[in-house]
Amino acid sequence: MGVSGIGVSALAHISLELGYSVSGSADIENEQTELLKSKGMRFFLGHRASQVDRPDVVVRSAAVPVENPEIREAERKSIPVYLYSEYLGTLMGEKKGIAVAGTHGKTTTTAIVATIFTGAGFDPTVVCGGVMNNFSSNAVYGKGDYFISEACEYNRSFLDLRKRHCIVTNIETDHLDYYSDINDIKQAFHDFLLSTDPGGFAIVNGDDEHTRDVLRGIRETEVYRVGFGMENYYRIAGVQNRNGFYSFQLIYGKDDTLNLRLSVPGRFNCINAALSAVLALKLGISHEIIEGSVRSYSGTKRRLEYLGTVGGNPVYTDYAHHPTEIRSTLETLREIHQGLRICVVFQPHQYSRTIKLFHGFVEELLKADIILLREIFRQRDSDVDVGSISSRDLLAELRKTTEKKKIVFIEDNIRLFSLLNDYDNKNTVIAFIGAGDIDDIARKYVDQK
Repeated sequence: MGVSGIGVSALAHISLELGYSVSGSADIENEQTELLKSKGMRFFLGHRASQVDRPDVVVRSAAVPVENPEIREAERKSIPVYLYSEYLGTLMGEKKGIAVAGTHGKTTTTAIVATIFTGAGFDPTVVCGGVMNNFSSNAVYGKGDYFISEACEYNRSFLDLRKRHCIVTNIETDHLDYYSDINDIKQAFHDFLLSTDPGGFAIVNGDDEHTRDVLRGIRETEVYRVGFGMENYYRIAGVQNRNGFYSFQLIYGKDDTLNLRLSVPGRFNCINAALSAVLALKLGISHEIIEGSVRSYSGTKRRLEYLGTVGGNPVYTDYAHHPTEIRSTLETLREIHQGLRICVVFQPHQYSRTIKLFHGFVEELLKADIILLREIFRQRDSDVDVGSISSRDLLAELRKTTEKKKIVFIEDNIRLFSLLNDYDNKNTVIAFIGAGDIDDIARKYVDQK
C-alpha cells in the first residue's frame, strides 16, 4: 500500500525478485508503478476493501493512514499488517544488514556504498530513497551476503531495521511533526546505534556536534569517527575544488591514505564519500576498488540533478527541503556556475516543517538572487497546520527583509514558465527545489521546448 512511494516501491521490487506474488495500491501512477507492473505486480489505482483478497501479509507506507479501507479489510480478515520499516527489517534480517541514517546525505551515502560493494563483487541487495543512476533504480536485488538500506528516522522507523553495521551522516532538527525537539531526535539516534549487532560497528561523522553527543554511553558497538577535524581517526585532508567537484585524501593510521575523487559536485559529498569508504575499508575492500567506485558514482535523481538548458540557462532539480540542504545546494551551484545569477523555484515540503523552520528557510532563500515560491506541499499535515501558514507568509517575510531581490509567489505553471522564459539570457541558473511534486514541474519546464 502506497506502492508509488520511493521506499515501498523498492520493497515491492525486491519481493518480486524473491519470487513472491505482489499486488500494490496507490493514489497515483508514476514511473515506479509502471516499472513494477512490467515486472509482474498487479496494480490498483486507489484504495478499496475489495482489492484485499487473501495475501499472506499487507505492507503499508507510513503515509497510509490506519483508517484506510484496505487496512480495515486486512484486519477484518486477520491478515498481518506491517509498516514498511517492519517488513524492510525482516528482509534485512535474512542477510548482513547495513543501515545508513542521518538528517542529510543518507540517500547519496547509501548509493555510494552500493556502488562500492557492487564494484567489489559483493552483489548486494539495496533499498535507496532515490533512483541511483549507477543502477537506474531505487532497488537492487543481489544474491550476496549484504543488504544495504537507507534508514529514515521519522517515527523512529529506523529502529525496526536489523543491522550488523551502520552509518550516521549527521543529526539536525527535523520532523518536528513527530519529534518534540533536538534532544528527542538525539535519543532516537542513540537508540539506533544501540540496536546495532554487538559484533558490528558504526561509522559516524565525527565533525557533527549532535552525532558526537549520541555516542556517549555507546559500548555495544565499535565506533569509527570520520571528518575534517584532527580528532578524527579517519581524516579528510588535501581537499581540492575544481568548480564544485572535489577530490581529497582520506588519511588514517600512521601513513595509510585513500585518494578519492568525486564525479558529482558539492563539498558536502566529501563526508558522504569518506563515510562510505571507511565502511568499505573495515569490510576488507581494497583501496583500488574503493577509489575507482567512488570516482564512478554518477549521482542520484533529484539530488542536484542537472536537467539541461532552457534559453541557454542551466536547469537543476534538487530534493532539498530543509534550510541546511538549501544552503548546500546554493553554495554548490555558486561553485559550479561562477558569476551567474541563481533563480530558485522553491516549494516548501510540509506545512508543519515550514512553521517550525520558518526563519531558517528565510535566511537560506535570501542567498539566491531570484526567489519564486510555490504553495507548500502537504504531507502528513493536520488541518490546523494547513490553516496556520502559507508560502505567502514566506513571501511577506522575505520581502520585509530585502527590496533588492525579485521575490514572487506563483500558483500556476503557465505563469511560472513565462516568467522563467524571460531569463533567456544565459546568465541565470534555475534550480527547482523541494521534496514534493516540484520535480515534475521542473521536468515539464525543460521538456516544453
